[in-house]
Amino acid sequence: NQLLELQGIYPELTQLGGEVVVLSVDDAENAVAMKVGLGLEFPVLYDTDTSVTSEWGLYDLLGDGVSAPATFIIRTDGSIESALIGTSIDQRPTPDSILDVLAALAGMDRATMGDTSDGASGSDVVIAAAPAVGGPVPDFNLPTAGGESISLGDYVGKQNVVFVFFQAWW
Repeated sequence: NQLLELQGIYPELTQLGGEVVVLSVDDAENAVAMKVGLGLEFPVLYDTDTSVTSEWGLYDLLGDGVSAPATFIIRTDGSIESALIGTSIDQRPTPDSILDVLAALAGMDRATMGDTSDGASGSDVVIAAAPAVGGPVPDFNLPTAGGESISLGDYVGKQNVVFVFFQAWW
């Protein structure tokens, strides 16, 4: 499970100046169940009306009525460093590839510890409606499983963000 993998690298990820933000098209109850059930320390957002998932070009992309699995690494300036939009639920960047990108953004050297061939450098699947690598990200404000609201703009100038579109909590 990618969310558990992200939780496993979360301490190192935050040491590299990053944050994880997860979004699914679930409702509040299921977002809370995901966050609590998996013991996630990072924000879990829910996009029940699919407005953000649709704006990013990911809603129903695979014809399944949920978000396509996607991971974007967003620089502190609000632009996209890398993107992977999967064509199956298991097509995700490896934890090591995510850490390698964040280390590079932080100006640190990090030995590659895993296979990054499916990874987070550049866009592996081109989707015309999705934000482009190097371009700005569309901002939004969504509720979290913790009861707050989060905007990607909250992180601009502060942290790089690993922004994960999760299909749904089933």
